[in-house]
Amino acid sequence: MLNRSLYLFLLLTATGIVQASNLSKPNLIIIMADDLGFSDLGSYGGEIKTPNIDQLAYNGIRFTGFKNTSRCAPSRASLLTGRYQHGVGVGRMSLDENLPAYRGQISTDIPIIAEILQAKDYSTAIVGKWHLTNTNKSKQEKQYPLDRGFDFFHGTWWGAKDYFSPQFMMKNDQHLAEGHYPKDYYLTDDLSKSAIDFVDSQIKQKQPFFLYLAHYAPHAPIQAPLTRVQDIIARYKAGFLQLQRQRFERQKKLGVIPDNAKFLDQSQQWQQLNSADQNTWITTMATYAAMIEIMDEGIGHLIDLLKKSDLYDNTLIMVLSDNGSSDKQKGPKALGNLLSSLSNTPYRSHKAHTLEGGISSPFIVHWPKQLGQYSGQIRHGQVHINDILPTALDALAIDFPKTFQGKKTTPPDGISLINAIKGENVKSRPLFWEHYGRRAVYFKDWKLVNDGKNAPWQLFNLNTDPTEQHDLSKQSPERYENLKKMWMDWAHKNNVLQVKKK
Repeated sequence: MLNRSLYLFLLLTATGIVQASNLSKPNLIIIMADDLGFSDLGSYGGEIKTPNIDQLAYNGIRFTGFKNTSRCAPSRASLLTGRYQHGVGVGRMSLDENLPAYRGQISTDIPIIAEILQAKDYSTAIVGKWHLTNTNKSKQEKQYPLDRGFDFFHGTWWGAKDYFSPQFMMKNDQHLAEGHYPKDYYLTDDLSKSAIDFVDSQIKQKQPFFLYLAHYAPHAPIQAPLTRVQDIIARYKAGFLQLQRQRFERQKKLGVIPDNAKFLDQSQQWQQLNSADQNTWITTMATYAAMIEIMDEGIGHLIDLLKKSDLYDNTLIMVLSDNGSSDKQKGPKALGNLLSSLSNTPYRSHKAHTLEGGISSPFIVHWPKQLGQYSGQIRHGQVHINDILPTALDALAIDFPKTFQGKKTTPPDGISLINAIKGENVKSRPLFWEHYGRRAVYFKDWKLVNDGKNAPWQLFNLNTDPTEQHDLSKQSPERYENLKKMWMDWAHKNNVLQVKKK
């Protein structure tokens, strides 16, 4: 059955009224990794071999202060809508708590980027992880990608659970049977192939496209083909301490962290592991790296297709991660802590937390036709995942719709980063976080953070202390109170403070 965009193209072709301008529209590809740490990519200091993503980084623009929401479903909601996740109903995960900010899937009153681009004759596809459908009992009608402006979907509507035999897989609107996979099946390869097939089909149809490639890698479970792990395990036998120091030094040389950045000394935690646990960490880290390298290879094949089709220069590509690396790994708690600490170097903490390790991601923007003169440049200053939709629409010269589903819309929370990409200073504005009681607010180099229901509020000057090691709440009580009030005002406005009645 023909999708809407293909049907329209064939109809216009048959009647001889295909617009040449439609064929020259820029394409858009957003690539999101899952639980990839700030320092994992080679272009951000990692020893993991990611030459294809690094090619985009070194020939594009890298941001050093890009922030996510700290968790997968909220980040996806924010990316697709340009808003704080609470304002679109995904304040936590995909559970319906019957509260406006916590409905578990995106409000149908808010347009997402696929719906906006589909209305402008783009073919739209999501390949990979959706994770924006209710996973508990709910009176809401379940939403899948084809319900929200995507013409094509191949991937998982929830978590895959296994790379060799994934669960919750769909093809368009069909749920696929589980457990029927070839012996050499690997989810990341499958998703890469599906993304390439979609782009190839649009090239043949001469149709502008939007591809949201939401890889599951390197989310747990940490799995990769054994031969790939064996090929690189020697790289990790140096151990945590040496590998982190090497990442940190490369980050300084690359200019992706401040000169005054420091990281917490975790030598005691590493040294307290027995040799068996250290070897487990080495194998786990090598497997994690293999997962990322396999993902990078698939992205390389996609880039090759764009180049062969003369679409590479006029395709806007963005690369990011949904949150920091996760500490949730099998074995002693220290194993997970040390894996996420290496991946999130130099920042503290990990996924689901509002300290910098949980909310910091690499962010790469690549578009040779329009941004080639800024090739290889680095941009600093805090920007947010809700800036992606406004940036993409600005780049594609598409206005945010004034109405949706017959109702007036309000502008996104995020801002376009096009001027920042071109070298202007990032606009100073407050940024906010909340996830399961973990809270934070940024404003003008200062961050107030409460990283847990029983944790104290802490105040950090990110200009002098970018890795949050010196709490200044007692030294600057007035600033502390002002930022706390700022966060409370935002929370009330976005229904963040509502809790489920027992």
